[in-house]
Amino acid sequence: MNRRKAICLLASGTALLLIAAVLYLTFQPVGLTWPLVAPAPTFPPLPAIDIAPPSSLSDLAEQYPGLAPILTDPELDSIYKEFLVIYEEEGEGAALELARQRGLLTAEGDVRVTLVLDTEENEPLVAQLEAVGITVVSAYRDRVNVAVPLQRIEAQLQADEPGAIFAQLTELEHVIAVRLPERRAPDGSVIKGEGISIVNANVWHQTGFTGAGLRIGLLDLGFAGYRALLGIELPEEVLVATFGWFDDEEGHGAACAEIVHEIAPDAELFLAWYDGSDAAMGEAVDWLVAQGVNIISHSAGGLIGPRDGSGWDARLVDRLADQGILWVNSAGNQAEAHYRGMFTDVDGDGLHEFAPGEEMLALYETGCVEVALSWEDDWERAAQDYELFLYDETGDELASSRDTQSGEVGQEPVEWIVYETDGETIYAAVAAYDTSEAVWLDIFVDEAEVAHPSPAHSVSPPGDAVGSLTVGAVNWRDDTLARYSSQGPTLDRRLKPEISAPTGVSGATYGAQEFHGTSAAAPHVAGAAALVWQARPDFTRQEVVDFLLAHVVDLGPEGPDTGYGYGRLQLPAPSAVNSVPTAVATDTPTPTAIASLAEAASTPLPTPTVTSAPLPTPTPVAYITPAPPSAGGAGLFTGMGLIVGGLGCAGVGLLLVGVGGILFLARRAQEVQQSAPAPPLEPPAPPRSRPVRCAACGTEARPGARFCRVCGRPFAPERRPRYCRHCGAQLREESRFCPRCGQSVR
Repeated sequence: MNRRKAICLLASGTALLLIAAVLYLTFQPVGLTWPLVAPAPTFPPLPAIDIAPPSSLSDLAEQYPGLAPILTDPELDSIYKEFLVIYEEEGEGAALELARQRGLLTAEGDVRVTLVLDTEENEPLVAQLEAVGITVVSAYRDRVNVAVPLQRIEAQLQADEPGAIFAQLTELEHVIAVRLPERRAPDGSVIKGEGISIVNANVWHQTGFTGAGLRIGLLDLGFAGYRALLGIELPEEVLVATFGWFDDEEGHGAACAEIVHEIAPDAELFLAWYDGSDAAMGEAVDWLVAQGVNIISHSAGGLIGPRDGSGWDARLVDRLADQGILWVNSAGNQAEAHYRGMFTDVDGDGLHEFAPGEEMLALYETGCVEVALSWEDDWERAAQDYELFLYDETGDELASSRDTQSGEVGQEPVEWIVYETDGETIYAAVAAYDTSEAVWLDIFVDEAEVAHPSPAHSVSPPGDAVGSLTVGAVNWRDDTLARYSSQGPTLDRRLKPEISAPTGVSGATYGAQEFHGTSAAAPHVAGAAALVWQARPDFTRQEVVDFLLAHVVDLGPEGPDTGYGYGRLQLPAPSAVNSVPTAVATDTPTPTAIASLAEAASTPLPTPTVTSAPLPTPTPVAYITPAPPSAGGAGLFTGMGLIVGGLGCAGVGLLLVGVGGILFLARRAQEVQQSAPAPPLEPPAPPRSRPVRCAACGTEARPGARFCRVCGRPFAPERRPRYCRHCGAQLREESRFCPRCGQSVR
């Protein structure tokens, strides 16, 4: 092979690869897809530091006797105690910085507080609080949110009455706990509406089913920017109400409302904007019920709860289900943000070991992290007392949660921390303060991932409610389970989520970015339920659920599983809904009911068998599952894939041969050059000229003569030898290449 042939091969290979790339980009959006599940990140090892069990609140009470009554009060959340200690130790500035980092302050600068009551009759307490100048922000049954003026706390500190306001709150009649308000977080992230065709909603629209006559409530933590979408991405009119300390910059709910409107364009929408707390959630739900909604879509979840359907918010959902309202909830995004393990303390220092020799759990976060520790215990009277701490990489304590769990009413098996950071990795540690047995520990984080994730049992409350239709997330391009999508079962071994739906879809709210998370999946199901209910207004809430579960695309392991549920949402042909007879409603979807609905709709579906996943080691669900072939277009896309693959392989082959040829020629020239003697600086001097004689008369002529001096005939011209300019070798008369080095001499 010469250099010219090698260059031709390189050019041909490049051309084939360019053609393959053009074909791939042309057909990819509809037929050629790639896995969107990112590989699990790799994280740095734990820093080589040792941490000692920190001092307890009782130790601090001895150190600060003036605060002892407050520090030993079991009804008061430890964050308020820490605030008072920091104020005593480091002054007002440090205490205010702690309040900012830990989420204590409202936008107006007041201190946020939740009062937990032992009664649902809160009116007398609300009147009492307002009479003494405390602002009641939200009140719902046994939860009351108040704003305590910071100036009032500071005045008491300066008057040598530290924490008097907190003591007064804990002593109020019917108050059993004074806590930092728990807050739910959106189950979505700003990471891109392709779902309408994937779930077959466009076909239902063409036959007149658009959700007309249905009312859908969206319960969310923010609808910022919704006005700009009215009449475009949202209906021309929507009704909006706000509850609690709502965030006027959060637009997550607007993105969810876009999806609902896309799937059910003629349904009425009601937007309930709340702050994520229990009290505000209850008020918002009551308002939605008063508007006559048929469906509530809630794309948010909390980190705190028993996760067995018995939590406060789960009971709220079940009450709505009893009223015939369909609650659709996102499963959560905690599959890689959940740790579960039995408390282990091999070295006996009181600190939990997350892995052999590891007493810290790395939390890989982005700037503000919420961490919740819970454990197996009585959620009304927790008696095992564990404590939660956060450290930086040098071993310095950043924050702690040390509430009292001594078996009294109102004490929950929970410690949780909200902490603002600079985005650096931080570390959680768990200490056994007053325990009698080792129990299962769960750590959940928001806006972060953990070093030893446990996807199982990670469904966020209230997605664990019996009355919730809980939705997992699959990537819309290839039906793979999103690696962050929370997985079941619940801790009482029920199947959650029951269904999954597309995520990573586009929309106006987030612009060029994608809307990922189970937040994006849940509104697809809520909108689809509205289409079914319009087609069959005689259906009960449970019959709508059963119909949706009977017509899914089964993904993952055959039958229902703890990642996809029964499968990915896909509405059948609209005619199928009319062939389903009305059935008696049940409390939960049953395999028998779902199978009978599928049979009546002439849709083949294997009878699912719900098998309770064993605890504590349920079978995990694979993250990547091959997508089922699309009906009608599979042959085309398969053929195009073969063409693209063939061109790509041929191009790569030609490139390899061409590159190999170039390298071979270069190496050969290098070897020849290295083996040849160094060329002389000048060609060797020609040998001395011999006397020239005339060929005709034999007369000797002087050197250089052109004619004989006797007979006058011309002499033949003298031919000098030629030498290679590369290596100095003598050349033949008509040589084109050097016989020694092979280089051209022309």
